[in-house]
Amino acid sequence: MTQLIIDSDYAFGENADGLFIEHKQEITQSFLDRLKEARNGSTQGPAGEFHLAASIPTVVYEKWLREGYDVAQEPISKTLAKLRAEHLDYFIATDKRL
Repeated sequence: MTQLIIDSDYAFGENADGLFIEHKQEITQSFLDRLKEARNGSTQGPAGEFHLAASIPTVVYEKWLREGYDVAQEPISKTLAKLRAEHLDYFIATDKRL
């Protein structure tokens, strides 16, 4: 499965409260479809040395960092549980227990 990096972007604007910065990232349906295919096929054979567990968008990663949760430091099982708890299951790329 080819992984695409979808860049995040910043937009600047102004409203009644003043100036603001909007941080956004486009998540395409084809990206989500590839993750779903990977998840559905994840139990068909051995995982091998490297196994894609999830593909977390930059905006989610940075939001979690601001909240004090660092995906790079936490066990993958905890990150997968966090994705499920926040209803972000569609970023999970495996059905295997890790």
